[in-house]
Amino acid sequence: MYFKALPTILYPWKDKDKKQRQVIVPDIFRRVHIDKYFKNRLNLVAMYVNDGETAEQVAYNYYGSTKYHWIVLLSNNIVNVVDEWPKGSRQLADYVTDKYGSNNGTDVHHYVESDDSDIIVDWNATRLANGEIKAVTNTEYEEDLNETKKQIYLLDKIFLKDIVVQYKKLVK
Repeated sequence: MYFKALPTILYPWKDKDKKQRQVIVPDIFRRVHIDKYFKNRLNLVAMYVNDGETAEQVAYNYYGSTKYHWIVLLSNNIVNVVDEWPKGSRQLADYVTDKYGSNNGTDVHHYVESDDSDIIVDWNATRLANGEIKAVTNTEYEEDLNETKKQIYLLDKIFLKDIVVQYKKLVK
C-alpha cells in the first residue's frame, strides 16, 4: 500500500550491454510528514515487540493486515529498519559477532556503578575489586540497546482509515 500510493517516475538505467533503458518506478524519495496523529500520545497504543517479530507481523497482529507495516514504522519514527527495529536473539548474536569480532562478545564494553547502571564510569581496579563498579560486556550492552527498541507505539486502530486517506492525498 505504501509504495503503490507513491507517484511514479521514469528511471534511466543501463543494461549489461551499456544500452540506455528506462523503467517506470515508484518515487521512493517522496516523503510526507503526518504529525497530527503521532504527536499526541493519546492516539498511540504502547506495545512490546516479541523476539524476532517483524513490523509486518506487528501490523498483522494489531491492524489485521501486513500492508500497514509502514504505519508501525511511522508511529515510531523508524527510517532504517535494519538499525532501528529490535533484533531477534539469533540476529542479535550475529550482529554482536559482526560488530565486535568472533569471541569478543564477553569483552568489557564499559563500566557502570553497581547500584546505578545508568552511570558510566572509568575503570578503577580498587572500586572494581570492592564491587562498587561492574563491567558491562559487549553482548550485555547490545542486549540493553535492543531491549529499549522493543517498546514501541502504534497508532490507535480508530485512526487507521483517516491516516491512509491523508497519506494518499499528501503523497500525490
